[in-house]
Amino acid sequence: MKWELDYQVYLKMKNDSTYTYDIRQLFHVKDYPSDSTVDFIFYPVNLGEEYINNLVDRTVNVKKETGPSSFKTLWGALHESLGGGWVHFINCLLYSLETRQLDLTAPLMKRPATKWKPDPVTDSYKRTKKWEYYIPVNQKLAIKEYKLRLKRNESGDLRNIPEEYIELFVATNNNDYNKLIENEEFNRVAKIDLVKILLGANFLSETQIDYIRNRVLNSVRNYSINKIPSILVFDEFDAAAAISMDPNGYKLESLAFNTSANLTYEIMEERRNEIKKVIEDINTFNQNSFRKQLLNYYQ
Repeated sequence: MKWELDYQVYLKMKNDSTYTYDIRQLFHVKDYPSDSTVDFIFYPVNLGEEYINNLVDRTVNVKKETGPSSFKTLWGALHESLGGGWVHFINCLLYSLETRQLDLTAPLMKRPATKWKPDPVTDSYKRTKKWEYYIPVNQKLAIKEYKLRLKRNESGDLRNIPEEYIELFVATNNNDYNKLIENEEFNRVAKIDLVKILLGANFLSETQIDYIRNRVLNSVRNYSINKIPSILVFDEFDAAAAISMDPNGYKLESLAFNTSANLTYEIMEERRNEIKKVIEDINTFNQNSFRKQLLNYYQ
């Protein structure tokens, strides 16, 4: 793995296949546990071989009688099958959306046509009555719900995904969204759809939760361990890192320093150790936050 002067990162795999990444298009690490204002540090990375093997060994056909909360929330249903924490939950959802194995407009996600309305009219009814699906698929309606959440200070789990995803979501109207699909820019579509899922998660019934769970599990069980590695840029250290996800969190696979920085061997080793420590601290931070969230919200 090399980071050359031309803003390109070059990666050679064990099977001699090579990949080139434009450093300007990669995810740049900004949040660290010490100064983070979010509950979790989330990086969009690929699932590692160890995690996939661990998942295959789990009992994936979860029975509803295993716990009263299994299918009450999307989080509960997926966590019980996927294991891991919040970052595993989000990365697995993102992968199923990128590969189009999870379709938010599937028949089971469509709301039934009805003229019924509660008496008295509830807040959730007023917020969702124009939704064609249980998730706000329509960009205009989704952005309206997002702005309402902000106004009420109810951002919730939306605080725990990259701001880049939120900015893309807000800047995309329905026409733009449809063009992204037509152009098969599914990585960008997935980021927008991830925001929509979190906006609609509290309005899902057991049927929709079960559908999403099954589609995510199916996509992850068939995950290709030969998928191109995820590269993250640690600007503070002039380093690009290949990072994957294991059962405990993020795992450093490889590291390359910017050749234009003219770093000595001693400085590179020092920074290598610092980056390893950062990743360890992030995993510890996420695990502690995860336990706190479980106690406060999910049990």
